[in-house]
Parts: sequence; structure tokens; C-alpha cells
Amino acid sequence: MKPFIGIKKIWYGAVITAAVTPTTLKTWLGTATEVKNSHQDTWGYTEDDPTTTDYINELTGKVYYKDVTAKGAKTMAFTMGEYAFEDKKELQGGELVKESNTVVGWQEPEVAEIINKAVVGMTKTGNYIVFTNAAVIGKGNFVEKNIGLGVSAVAMENSAEGVAGEYWFDGEKVDAPTA
Repeated sequence: MKPFIGIKKIWYGAVITAAVTPTTLKTWLGTATEVKNSHQDTWGYTEDDPTTTDYINELTGKVYYKDVTAKGAKTMAFTMGEYAFEDKKELQGGELVKESNTVVGWQEPEVAEIINKAVVGMTKTGNYIVFTNAAVIGKGNFVEKNIGLGVSAVAMENSAEGVAGEYWFDGEKVDAPTA
């Protein structure tokens, strides 16, 4: 398998509610919104250390058992250097400002909104990282004199039975022609 290095493409869209396979991912990508600009050096993937409890042997003072009590959060983050008001609404909440039927701006929400999306990253090596249900935080992010749309997507538990919160795929399997 090729390594998972860098980022080549990013998509966001509706939360995925069925188990993901290379074929269903390829179909979903056709319905998703592709991020056209990730500002230089802002994309990242992190996985926090799990929460653990150490059990200490009182006689020796050494750990004799380590219990993992919670997995660490998994996050994809990036800043869109160029984006549309529609992206801002989808990833930050709020409302579009229109004159007639033309979008002319964006208005912030009165209260913070909870936004859940599926977020997919394709690495430079062609592999895919899929968050089926991510809590998305969008915000103005000042990077190199540009106010970008900063996005943090944290993989959440998926409420659909049999659907994992995160999948990783070999890109050759996803991009393979379907019969």
C-alpha cells in the first residue's frame, strides 16, 4: 500500500449513512462539493492520544495494566484561501444575503450552529481518508494576510448502524473503473 502523504483533494457533503466501500465512496464523491483551494501549509490530520488509566502495583510502584477508556479525537483541518459565500454558509452556518436571486454576501448566525458533514481527503499518493460524520467548525482564519475559511472537522460516531466514523482506502481501489 502507498503511504498517506500530503493532500491533493478535499470534499465535503452530506453525512454518509451507509457503510463505505471503494465503490460507494466513488459515488459519494460525485455528489460532494470539492474544495478548490487549501491555503499552503494549512492542511493537517491529527489523532489525539487515547484516554487511559494506569493500574499501579502498590508493592512495586510499577504499572501492571493500562486500560484504554476512550479513543482520541481524529481531526482534519485546512484553510480555504478562496471560497464562495455558499461554502461559508455550509461550513460556518449563517445565511446567504441575496438581492433578487443573486447571492451578494453572507450573514453570521445569531447563535453558534452545530454543523455535521462528511469530509474526505485524498492524499498526494492517491489514498483516501473518510470522516462519515464530522462535527465541522468553520471560522475566519487569518493566514499570510488572507482571511481564509478555516475548517476543523472532527470525526464523530456515526448514528447509522454498521457505519464507522472513519475509513481509509487505497486510492487505486476507489478510482478503479466499475464494470
